[in-house]
Amino acid sequence: MNTEPPDDLFAPVVVRSAAAQVADRIVTAIRDQPIERYERLPSERELAQRLGVSRPTLREALAALELAGIIQSYQGRGNVVVATASHVENWGIELLPTQVFEARLAVEPQLAELAAAKRYPEDIEQLKAIGRALEEEFRTTGHYQSDLPVHRAIARAARNPILERALEEALRYTESPRWVALRSQALIPDHTRKGHMDEARMVIQYIEAGDAEQAGEIWRQHLRFFRDEMLAGLKARPLPVDDASGP
Repeated sequence: MNTEPPDDLFAPVVVRSAAAQVADRIVTAIRDQPIERYERLPSERELAQRLGVSRPTLREALAALELAGIIQSYQGRGNVVVATASHVENWGIELLPTQVFEARLAVEPQLAELAAAKRYPEDIEQLKAIGRALEEEFRTTGHYQSDLPVHRAIARAARNPILERALEEALRYTESPRWVALRSQALIPDHTRKGHMDEARMVIQYIEAGDAEQAGEIWRQHLRFFRDEMLAGLKARPLPVDDASGP
């Protein structure tokens, strides 16, 4: 008789961040409906005191919830719940902004490498056409709405539906108004927009040339730069008026 315990009985303990645990508490209150849709959360000062965490930790949790479309921050009103209980029913709060980028960094360089290795002619042509459209938008306006069409075209060119779905799952958390606003804010500096355009142009060139190593590396670099630019804006998240008086 085998008396050994099953392998998963003593699986490593996962120590989750304080911000993730705070977000969990707020989501639980929304799911169980002590807090309802369109209800205003307590002030950040009060929430931090009640939860026993620092203001920066609380702000990271609130930012994650805002990026996920669960709350919305309004100047003069504070943080308001915009999700329903059913919206957060299956919420798994490890979805902090940093973790969205961790997922993308794990998947997207590999997608670029696969696209360069496979190089299906029709995929290359579509990728080049999307790149030209982005270049033209940038040339005529000095700006561009989003380079996500390039990211998605690379994912399709990789011809791996599992990895493509993994990217789409990560991108699902980038559609909230707060995330879009942070993306727009990150792209304000001229050098940032130009740098992103250069990286998009280079990854397409490397994919077309079949240079998988360089394609993966430039796409990894692109995501790291964008992560740093986005998170810099997140750390500068403006406080609601009623919370602006404390550290």
